[in-house]
Amino acid sequence: MQKLRRYLALGGLSVGMTVLAACGASPTATTGPAATTAATTAAATARPSTAPAASATIAPAGVTRTASASVTTPAATATRATTPAAATATRAGTVTSGTATRTGSPTALVTPSQAVSNLQRLDNSRQTWAFTGFTVAGLSGNLNPVFEYNGGNQKVTLAAGGTNLEAYQVGGVLYVRAPIGGVIQADASNPLAAPAQTLFATPAALLTALVPANTSYTVAGTETINGLQATRYTASVALTDLGFVNPALAGQGGTAATTVWVDTTQGVLVALQSNITAAGSNTAATARLDVTQIGQTPAIVVPR
Repeated sequence: MQKLRRYLALGGLSVGMTVLAACGASPTATTGPAATTAATTAAATARPSTAPAASATIAPAGVTRTASASVTTPAATATRATTPAAATATRAGTVTSGTATRTGSPTALVTPSQAVSNLQRLDNSRQTWAFTGFTVAGLSGNLNPVFEYNGGNQKVTLAAGGTNLEAYQVGGVLYVRAPIGGVIQADASNPLAAPAQTLFATPAALLTALVPANTSYTVAGTETINGLQATRYTASVALTDLGFVNPALAGQGGTAATTVWVDTTQGVLVALQSNITAAGSNTAATARLDVTQIGQTPAIVVPR
């Protein structure tokens, strides 16, 4: 009986081995899963313990970086705020300084010749001249022509040596006051036309000769002239042709001690005084100009 039980046990073991072989399993397969499970369990156990450690390490580092960024940002902001303030202060100082300069000597950059150009571009003004030693439009002696300008039209009046001359240029047409008949249109046949045209051309000719662009001028202070604050300039002007003073002096040179006053607000010539001497002779002449009624000269119309 005992042998029979051993036989059956061995037979069962053999059958079990055969079944396992048929399933492709190794006799040690039962051991393999156990090992795998153990490794997996160990790995799983190791990962949780590692993860918190990594989180703990990274989190403080992140906090540290954030804190550094926070500190850096205010510093950058403070720097930018300081820079605009400095720039603003500089600009404000420049503007104030510039205004002060313009108030004290605003026409420092406007030369006398530029002031003449500015005067000639004025739409409205009155110019009073006084000549001694001049011969203008056939008239000699002390001459005091008065020119009025408004809107491109002009008028001149002159009384000298018992002769009264009154002329208008309105709309490009010349008119003169005749001894008989009042103001009439003057064509080339009218004997008063040439003197009137010469008179109208006189201011520009004198200013070109007495205030040339190629002359050095000296600033000689500021003062009120004709009711305006003005900068005074002086110069010794070399003249190559005194024909504008007297046709008899045409081609003869000389010098002019000239003083001009330039309005500090508008940069226009408001007065001129010139003492003219012919070279090699005692011939002398003077010219004086006063500019008034800037922007206040009445409209110029032809009297009817």
